[in-house]
Amino acid sequence: MANGHPHPGMLHLGRYPSGADDTSRAIADDLTAAGFVAPVRDDVMRWKYGKLLGNLGNGLQALLGPDVPEPLAARVRAEGEEALAAAGIPHTTREEEAAERGDRVRHRPVDGEERAGGSTWQSLARGAGSAEADHLNGEIVLLGRLHGVPTPANEAVQAAVRRAVRERIPAGGFPLAELEKLVG
Repeated sequence: MANGHPHPGMLHLGRYPSGADDTSRAIADDLTAAGFVAPVRDDVMRWKYGKLLGNLGNGLQALLGPDVPEPLAARVRAEGEEALAAAGIPHTTREEEAAERGDRVRHRPVDGEERAGGSTWQSLARGAGSAEADHLNGEIVLLGRLHGVPTPANEAVQAAVRRAVRERIPAGGFPLAELEKLVG
């Protein structure tokens, strides 16, 4: 059973780098039949980059648990927005995403348990041996380097998640003071 309710999730589909075709529409139809929200987008990459920005906080949640300081989360996202802007990469806004999502995918308890955390949190909790911070925060770090945008908060999250994986620091168990020191 999934925490997402009334739909288990939302997946934007389209062709890379833009457009849509019969294949993307057929996949969307299959996902919709399975209960997902699956809009087909001609500008799918703009939605994917909006999702990237939204997921930059995954590492923070995995490291610190549910009580992520808002200024730190805002800084991680702001660096992401600056790096994308410098690279000329369009993305959706929080407002667009909220309007699209609406109440169609909310979190609910499963078997009486609240959702403990997102995908990066789950990787640390399972001791998976890897986590997605290199693909999320690392993308922003790379774009920042390529386009002259400093990304110290994203670099710190990436490094801290790597350390948490390597040292088997439990999800939510990374010391905030150490992360803040890494951020500088």
